[in-house]
Amino acid sequence: MSGVPPSGVLPACTEHLGLARTLLFVDVRRPAHVQVIVAPPLRSAIRLAARTAFHLAVVALTASLPACQGGDAPAATARAQESSTVGHGGDLTPPTEVVIARPATPYRPDPTSTGAAITGTVTASAAIAAGAPIATGRDSTVCGPAIADESVVRQGNGLGGVLVWLDDIRRGRPLPLERRLELESDNCRLTPRVQAGVVGSAVNVIAHDDFRQHLRFLAGGEREARAAVLLGQYEQVIPTDRPFTAPGLVVVRDADHPWPTAYLGVFDHPYFAVTTPNGTFRIDGVPAGRYRLKVWHERAKPVEQVVEVGAGGATVNVALEGR
Repeated sequence: MSGVPPSGVLPACTEHLGLARTLLFVDVRRPAHVQVIVAPPLRSAIRLAARTAFHLAVVALTASLPACQGGDAPAATARAQESSTVGHGGDLTPPTEVVIARPATPYRPDPTSTGAAITGTVTASAAIAAGAPIATGRDSTVCGPAIADESVVRQGNGLGGVLVWLDDIRRGRPLPLERRLELESDNCRLTPRVQAGVVGSAVNVIAHDDFRQHLRFLAGGEREARAAVLLGQYEQVIPTDRPFTAPGLVVVRDADHPWPTAYLGVFDHPYFAVTTPNGTFRIDGVPAGRYRLKVWHERAKPVEQVVEVGAGGATVNVALEGR
């Protein structure tokens, strides 16, 4: 067997070695430049504390050896089997599907642009259903025993968390001045699961748990992650603008756990929306014309349809089918 410990064993290895290192290098002696008069009973207590720390260090170091040697040791095997989620994070392979393509021509903001609204409702077939809950293993003390799949949000036939946008609009109202989004890690979940912004935006990644996460921001069709964020402290806030460098659908996953997931739609224009829980959406200020409307949900087949916008706007109803 190789001397390299399996992925699920590293926490045990480092935990025991760290304890041993701490205990072995505890210095109970006084500094050389300080003169301290210690009564005999206290001297005995100090010597006893030093001996106790040494013996505890030996125990910790002994416990670390099976965990650091490889998969044959019983302790290593037990820890590796304790949770199927330990050391098995989300899929960090960038998606090959390009949902939001980079346009061939730039968007041209027009301060004088006026327009009407596109409103509509997205419904879902019964085939679109959430996955099974995921056991949290060692993280159960913080996260609970299992995390429910929250990818499907319904009210009646309406489907929430659906990204809707105009794919081919190249001229219209200016980009919004407010370009700050928030992605929160709360109760070991990323929320909101789906949101969108324009190129040049930034997102505040906020931790509400003492829950360590290595988040990666992965865009379809790109070889490397756009950004990486490490969370691990309560009420920690880390801002980043790297996910918004170019149009694309950015998926957020955790290198340490398989369940945290979120999506960021990035556009070079302001004509997009995310459906409410009952499936409704609204896109304002659309100039009159004929456009290609695209609709995407992580568990549905993508839909594209033509919409004609007149002076009174347009109404669009879209029915999604499961993948």
